[in-house]
Amino acid sequence: MILRFYTGVMVLSVFGLVVMSFIVSINHTLSHANKKLFIASYILTMTGALFEWGAYCLRATNAPVWLHVFVKTVELVVAPAIPLAIVPGIYNNRRLMRAMIAITAVNAVIEIVSAFTGFVFYVDAANVYHHGQFYFLYISMYMLETAGLFFAAIMALRIYQGKKAPILILVLLYMVMGIAMQLVDSTIRVDYITITIVLMFFYIVHEDIIRSSDSLTRMLNRHSYDTKLSNISDNTLIVNIDIDYFKQCNDSYGHLFGDEVLRVTSSVIRASLPSHGFCYRTGGDEFCVMVEDPSLDPDTYLEALHEHMAGRRATMPSLPFISTGYAMFDPAKESVFDAIERADTMMYKFKGLRKKLLQEGKEPTYPELQEILRNTPLSSHVKKR
Repeated sequence: MILRFYTGVMVLSVFGLVVMSFIVSINHTLSHANKKLFIASYILTMTGALFEWGAYCLRATNAPVWLHVFVKTVELVVAPAIPLAIVPGIYNNRRLMRAMIAITAVNAVIEIVSAFTGFVFYVDAANVYHHGQFYFLYISMYMLETAGLFFAAIMALRIYQGKKAPILILVLLYMVMGIAMQLVDSTIRVDYITITIVLMFFYIVHEDIIRSSDSLTRMLNRHSYDTKLSNISDNTLIVNIDIDYFKQCNDSYGHLFGDEVLRVTSSVIRASLPSHGFCYRTGGDEFCVMVEDPSLDPDTYLEALHEHMAGRRATMPSLPFISTGYAMFDPAKESVFDAIERADTMMYKFKGLRKKLLQEGKEPTYPELQEILRNTPLSSHVKKR
């Protein structure tokens, strides 16, 4: 009865992974390399599941003990390698990859040696599988690889502004719970269906990040921006940002340089962003930052942003200036589009004044520009381009 139930669980797990492989293969938003990584993780999981099922079927049978040992060794080598297969598609960091490859290799050596010595696992003369005295080494390797996967996911969320850390924590707890249940009671065979569901969770989160992000700048995209505008219900700082002379950059240095300008500028904006804010690419060279924090001082934030840009310009002299304008949006007093218009008006006044001063050979700081703007009548703002 237990074997039939366990077989059913394994069939559902393997078939679920086959379905996921098909879904990934026809996904047009994934790169070919990422498709291969996701499918590789599914194949490894299917391999581990089938070998664990095979080892369970061999227990207390007349099958050769060496066959049981071989099947179990393969399963214990494969299982910790599953996170390694998927990590490069989430967060391709060389140090992390080297560490995870080393852990996988060490685990493989440990399991192969244990097949002959029995210090991690062994199969007795009655063909019954047992945990050895140092079985905790396998669990440690497994958990380290899992931690590497979750670290990669958290770093990817930071890069793409995903505020989904609580979801990842819940997924990790789900995975730990599934593995712990089987460790506590070996008759509860749920580890591979747990891993299967966790891989599905990761795919869903990954897809959500990709679909809501701009591929070049890694900022949230225009669709995310429009959705955010329709859902703002609290006081929010809205900052509009525009790259000066961006068309001239493309004309003078080419579109590849223009793309680099967009990447560098967006990286500065993201690095300067308050932890509870969001930044969006709303057009070709136009960005928007939204921070739901009425206590945040806009001028302090923007001064830091312009200083950060100046620092990058010191190492990349051709990097253009940016123009900024802001508005504090109060949903009880105005529409969000009125606030955006006010931010735009300030930004174009800022842009026009900077161009005028640069033509005069002056390069004012952000506080100096703001001081001039405060003393300039609103009606004198420069027309939009």
